[in-house]
Amino acid sequence: MYDLVIRNATIVDGTGQPGFQGDLAVQGGKIAAVGTLPVDAAAIREIDAHGHLLTPGWVDVHSHMDGQATWDPLCSPAANHGITTLIMGNCGIGFAPCEPN
Repeated sequence: MYDLVIRNATIVDGTGQPGFQGDLAVQGGKIAAVGTLPVDAAAIREIDAHGHLLTPGWVDVHSHMDGQATWDPLCSPAANHGITTLIMGNCGIGFAPCEPN
């Protein structure tokens, strides 16, 4: 039995692949399974995430990747370290909107 199963989410896993519909299971504080889980997969708690994004990875809530995101589509090395979501515009370093030149 899993501790938590999140079902029917649009999963964006940080690999650069398109998001996909699926489920995620957590056991002992760690991700135990990602994909389409059997309907009878038991869990202590279950969440229906239909219509919501699920980004199993780290969320960097204070990045300074604003400029780098314009030339590096993978935002290296953040993605290499498991960061799947970047919050940008911190400390007044917002690059958008701006003129192309």
